[in-house]
Amino acid sequence: MKVLLTAHQEKFVGQKMKGGGYLSEDEVLREALRVYELVEQEDNDPQLEAALRHSLRSPLKKYKRGHFAALATRNGRRALAA
Repeated sequence: MKVLLTAHQEKFVGQKMKGGGYLSEDEVLREALRVYELVEQEDNDPQLEAALRHSLRSPLKKYKRGHFAALATRNGRRALAA
């Protein structure tokens, strides 16, 4: 597989390699994809999505600060900004 990067992305990969911890450009890209996959998995929370959609349908309800952050921390997930 070939991947074409922008000049900015190539510079970023180079900086990561110079900073240590990575032996090749491939390692940097694999790590970036692992992080992206984790973010995608965190974004897939049906309970949180249902609560957000419900709140959009009921604009008169007053939510307290942190209401949705409390939902996001269930099951060991990190809190989202509320």
